[in-house]
Amino acid sequence: MVAESGDTARVGRRKAVSHSEILEVATQIADDEGLDAVSFRVLADRLGTSPMAVHRTSGGIDALRHDLVSTLVGEAVAGIEWPEEWRAVARTFADTLHDLLMRHPLVLEAHRQAALEAPGADDTAHRVVRAFREAGLGDEQATYAYATLHDFVTGHVAIRLSRGDFGTVPAERRAVSVYADHHDYDRRFAAGVGLILDGVAVAAGATARS
Repeated sequence: MVAESGDTARVGRRKAVSHSEILEVATQIADDEGLDAVSFRVLADRLGTSPMAVHRTSGGIDALRHDLVSTLVGEAVAGIEWPEEWRAVARTFADTLHDLLMRHPLVLEAHRQAALEAPGADDTAHRVVRAFREAGLGDEQATYAYATLHDFVTGHVAIRLSRGDFGTVPAERRAVSVYADHHDYDRRFAAGVGLILDGVAVAAGATARS
């Protein structure tokens, strides 16, 4: 419970803030410092109000963090224009998830702890599985193909965010690295997705011949 005090109810502070304002500031904090950094006191300081005002509007810190992730994922999913061809569907999914996680690392942080609950998230997963079935995979293969693509995207982003640019690696380490001559994160990502989809096509062909 958050109680008003002389410190939190100072003259000149706003008495109320909107939910959208809270989410916007919470997103900035979480992207920069992590989900655990999102607190009523920090939000109140940024918004020029009291912790109690933030609490009243958000419904609690757990509810706020859930709304934060759900809103970002929901907006990303709602903005997808799905193509028809199965490869294009899979690549659209991979690109959208990649861009969301790179833009909002807080979503990756939340996803490490639990499945993402957001409007359209499950429908998106089922759409990609259907695309793999349309390519010729069976139900189990299509599900695991989706898992493989999903895990590649999240793993790639996690490594990219944690390690930073290859140029920051000491020169002597770069010289002996397998990536010495080929280290472009975007090309690496595109190549990985392409190899996964090529594998799906080969597996689908083998299924059709059996």
